[in-house]
Amino acid sequence: MSSRDAAEEEDTSEGPPSETEPGSPPTESSQLFGVVLVAAVAAILAGMVVLTLAFGVAGGSSADGTVAVVSIEGPIAEPIGENLESELRDIRTNESIDAVVLKMNTPGGAPEPTERMYMSIQRTSQEMPVLASVQGLSASAGYYMMSPSEEIYVLPSSQVGSVGLAAGAPRPQPPVRGPSGPDKRGSNVIQSWAQLETLGNIFIETIMEQRGDRIELSREEISTAKVFLGVNSVENGYADQLGSLDDAIDDAAERADQRSIESPSERSVGSPPSRFSPKLSTDSSQSTTRIRLLRMCDQLAPRWSTNQQSHTSVSSKRSHRRISTKSLPTL
Repeated sequence: MSSRDAAEEEDTSEGPPSETEPGSPPTESSQLFGVVLVAAVAAILAGMVVLTLAFGVAGGSSADGTVAVVSIEGPIAEPIGENLESELRDIRTNESIDAVVLKMNTPGGAPEPTERMYMSIQRTSQEMPVLASVQGLSASAGYYMMSPSEEIYVLPSSQVGSVGLAAGAPRPQPPVRGPSGPDKRGSNVIQSWAQLETLGNIFIETIMEQRGDRIELSREEISTAKVFLGVNSVENGYADQLGSLDDAIDDAAERADQRSIESPSERSVGSPPSRFSPKLSTDSSQSTTRIRLLRMCDQLAPRWSTNQQSHTSVSSKRSHRRISTKSLPTL
């Protein structure tokens, strides 16, 4: 070997270490990173499991129960109707939930999502107590959708009512070219007004059906679409009681207790225990349902539209899901 070759070999051996080849043993830093990553993933999964279990086992057949608070805020438009349907469907199938309180603060909105929300609330009220608590405003479509509630709570300064339909005046449209039938020739102003009147009458009839035995106003007075302060709405029957959200939650819990006492044998022999059949003490001070915390899992968030935000408020008394909407013209 020549002196030049020996020098090159010596220089190569003294150079910086080469990169770790694939398949070579991991370095100490890479091992540390792997441990940290695995620990982080494990912590996240553990948290998800805890939340899932908390959501699944709250309530049950014990003397404790859960009241779900669903908050509806802002003008009503899609996809809020679909969102509420999905939320209440989950509540109806969750054995840990005994009652629902609707936290209302909406000026109203479009007829179609309102009708869907109304039907979903009505169906839920057939399976468990559903109460409403009006914060600032629940008018027009907001009042319509909460009318199936067993009890409506309002603050003295709350505003409720506006039973009716508001829409822009129909305008005639030019006929289309080559109509296939007489109704394809363009809009009919008289027919459009008749359709609006029909929708308005359906609104009024629904309120009369749901609260006719409580409202002390005639159908003609209701059709004026007046808005009443909370203190006045209790007097005329548009609402039932003055009280806070906590008052509504306590009332819902007591009604869930009462249903469990009145119908203790709703399930057949051998079926899992009903969520409406907890073992209650005969002592009234001990038989009042204690409202346990229901923690809505973050995994449920993807079902909400990207235009909506699902917020979970943690408190000692209730779970709180807020449904907000874009600001759109109301009908």
